[in-house]
Amino acid sequence: MKLTIIITVYNEKNTILKAIADAEAIAVDKEIIIVDNCSVDGTREILRDLKPGPGTRIIFQPKNYGYGQSVITGFSEANGEFIYMQYSDLEYDIECVYRMLEIAEKENLDIVFGSRLYNKRSGSLAKASIIKQRPYYLGTLITTFLVNLFFKRNFTDIIGVRLYRASSFSKIAIDSGDLYFDFEAISKFCKAGFKIREIPVSYKPRKKGKKVKPWGIFPAVFKIFKVKFSNWPIFKTGINLK
Repeated sequence: MKLTIIITVYNEKNTILKAIADAEAIAVDKEIIIVDNCSVDGTREILRDLKPGPGTRIIFQPKNYGYGQSVITGFSEANGEFIYMQYSDLEYDIECVYRMLEIAEKENLDIVFGSRLYNKRSGSLAKASIIKQRPYYLGTLITTFLVNLFFKRNFTDIIGVRLYRASSFSKIAIDSGDLYFDFEAISKFCKAGFKIREIPVSYKPRKKGKKVKPWGIFPAVFKIFKVKFSNWPIFKTGINLK
């Protein structure tokens, strides 16, 4: 199977059906895994009433374990050669997966990042303008700067949408099941020397209800520092650096 699309969902009753329909429309040999993180707004009931099509599975977590655990749960059930993370709030256009798959296969990449800021890579004045327009991007710019500094990369947006090669992801030891899972994972991928490339993607930010709060920058930065400066295991037991 070429692709697994994992849809993580928590309290997205207004968009979940559209997110599933968009995933089902992707014309690739695929499966879809929906992981509900114990939604309490009616999303869970919508999913229980849904009759999923062939190749679509729904996993109901018995309690809210955190975003990271939803990802880990989805990955543990995935059969695809590549795994695409689709967010159920529809901020990202899922059709970017075609381009991501093409590049990953052509260049033998471990991960492809879909960047919201790829076409805005420039000087400090441009970054100041971005923050002024959308203050919540400050956390993105800070964490991306740290990953670039510590691991000698040149990314513009480390927390956009992502496509993983399943065999590469399976080598990394991930301890975080919380909302800041991505910062541990991405830092470990970079420290391990995995082949990663960015491409620009279409992005429409939700107008309200952002789940990542401003103070979230602190645990995110902590995880990046911990990967860089501690002996936090990078690989699962028995797996060595390539």
